[in-house]
Amino acid sequence: MIYGFSKKDIDKIDKLTKANNLPRYILLEKSMANMTIRDILNGLNLRVFNNMDIPEDKVILFNNFTDKNLDKSITILRKNLKESPILAVVTPTSIEWTFKSLIEHLMEEREWFKSQKMK
Repeated sequence: MIYGFSKKDIDKIDKLTKANNLPRYILLEKSMANMTIRDILNGLNLRVFNNMDIPEDKVILFNNFTDKNLDKSITILRKNLKESPILAVVTPTSIEWTFKSLIEHLMEEREWFKSQKMK
């Protein structure tokens, strides 16, 4: 699943996934903020258009990847994307969270790791 990317970046990700035989992705939108990750993965379409306070950060969520495919995908994306998105794997816990809650949690984790590097 990908979120927060420009049309140009999405086109680049499309080319990368096809050229490297990577799994297809789901494009996450702000209107999906209150949906659970499970519902999104199951293809439900319960979009709410008044929830615009979701962060804008670029996020890539991996679900049901083998370790080999995950390593391959991360390596390819890091080499080819200018900005470094938040990369995360869907867990048994996070699959039950709303997309908005998950992205907020991931941003907090990223800030914590940055603060630890600075120490």
